[in-house]
Amino acid sequence: MTQTAAIHVNAGTSMHPQQKGTLLVALSGMLFGLMGFLGTKLFYLHFTVENMLFWRFLVATVWISLGMALFKDKDRSKIIRPASVAGIFVYGALTYSGGSAFYFLASKHIGTGLAMVIFFSFPVFVTLFAWFFGTWKMNKIGIAALAAVLTGLLLLKGHGTNALNAAGIVLAMVAAICFAAYVYGSKHTTKNLDSRLLALLVCVGNTLIFFVLSCYTGSFVFPHSPAALIYICAIGVIATALPIQLLLDGLKYISPVKASILSALEPVVTVVVGLLFLGESMSLMQSIGVLIVLLGAILIQFERTSHQR
Repeated sequence: MTQTAAIHVNAGTSMHPQQKGTLLVALSGMLFGLMGFLGTKLFYLHFTVENMLFWRFLVATVWISLGMALFKDKDRSKIIRPASVAGIFVYGALTYSGGSAFYFLASKHIGTGLAMVIFFSFPVFVTLFAWFFGTWKMNKIGIAALAAVLTGLLLLKGHGTNALNAAGIVLAMVAAICFAAYVYGSKHTTKNLDSRLLALLVCVGNTLIFFVLSCYTGSFVFPHSPAALIYICAIGVIATALPIQLLLDGLKYISPVKASILSALEPVVTVVVGLLFLGESMSLMQSIGVLIVLLGAILIQFERTSHQR
C-alpha cells in the first residue's frame, strides 16, 4: 500500500465527504510544511534553487509513476481526450512551477519570512477567483477565516532585518497568484481526471522546466553524498508527491477556498520544524500567529456547504 492508499483506508467510507476532504488537505499542508527544513538541508549541501527543484520533482515523478503502475485504477469510465490532457499538463506545470520559482526568487530580495507571508496570502486570490467566476459567494465566515489566516501569517513573519524591496514583493505576489491559479484550476480538473495522473502531469512538467533552468544556469549537479540523496528522496516523496496528491484528492470533496485556507497550515509546520530541528527561535508574537492560523483553519469549517458549487 503506497502513497495515499493507507490514508483512504483509515479515513473509511463512512466519513462525511467534507470531513474527508478536510483531513486530506490538512495532511497535505502539514507535509508541505517540511519543504523548508528539507530545502535548507539541501542548500547547506550547495544545491541551487533550480537544481534542488529539478531533483524534487524528478523523484516525485518516479514515485507517482511507480504507484500508478503497481496500483492501477479499476475505474475506466473516464475517457479524457489527449488535447485535454495536454492543456492540463501545460496549465499545471506553468502555475505550479511559477509558484515555486517566484517564491524563491522573492526570498533573495526580501528574505524567506516576508516572502512566506506574501506567498501564503494565496487564499485571498483563490477566493477572488472563485468570487469572480461565480463559483463562491462572499460570506462573513469565509471573510473572517481569511482575515484570521492573513493576520496569523503576518505575526509568524516576526521581526526581519531585510528592508522592504519592491521587486521582492512583486515576485512574491506573482508566486501567490500562480499557486492560487493552480489550486482553483485543480478543483475543476479533479472532477474529470484521476488525481494520481493529474499529480504526475504536474510533476513531469516541473521536472522538465527546472531541468532546462538548471542547465541554462550551469547549476546542474548529481547528488554527491548519501545525505544529499536522502534529503532529495525525502523532499520528492514526503514534501512533494504525497502532499500534491492529498491536496488534489481533498479538492474532490471541499471547495478550493476552504482548501486554500487549510493549506496555510504549511507555514505553521515550517515554523515548528525550524524550532525543533534547525535551532530557530520563536517569539511570543509568532506563537500567537500559529494559534491564529489554526483558528482560521478551524473557522472555515463552519462555512455553509451551500456556498460551494
